[in-house]
Amino acid sequence: MAKRAIEPGLLRLPDGEGRELRLCANRCDGCGVVFHPPRPVCLACHGRAMSDAPLEGAGTLYAFTRVAMAMRPGMRTERGYWVAHVDLDGGPRVQGLLAPDVAEPRIGMRLRLGIETVRVEESGEEIVVHHFAADEARA
Repeated sequence: MAKRAIEPGLLRLPDGEGRELRLCANRCDGCGVVFHPPRPVCLACHGRAMSDAPLEGAGTLYAFTRVAMAMRPGMRTERGYWVAHVDLDGGPRVQGLLAPDVAEPRIGMRLRLGIETVRVEESGEEIVVHHFAADEARA
C-alpha cells in the first residue's frame, strides 16, 4: 500500500530499495544552522543559500507535553498523544509525536525515528506522520 507524508517536505519515506526513512532538513550555507522542516531563508543570518542536510534518526527526549485534541482531522484522539522536542544525534532539536507505545516518557530517554498512519484515503493510500519511539537498544 502506498504511503504519503501528511505534508510535503517533512520527511522522506523509505522506498524499499535501500532509501531509509529520514526527516527533511536544510543547512544554511552561510552560517551552518540546520532547519527542520527546511526553510527558504536562514532565520539566523537571513541567507538564502541553503543545502540539503541529512539528519540522524535517533536522539534524546528534551521536553514533552500531553495533547488531548487532534491537530488535524483524522488524527488519533481517543487517548490523547504526546508531542515532544527531541535533540537529534548531531543536531538539531526537532518536534514530533511520541509513538503510541510510549506510555511514560522521561526526559533524557533515547528515541528513534518512525512513522505512523494517521488516516487512509479512499484510494487506499496511507497518510503518515513521523514519530519517535523508545530506543531500548541505545538506552
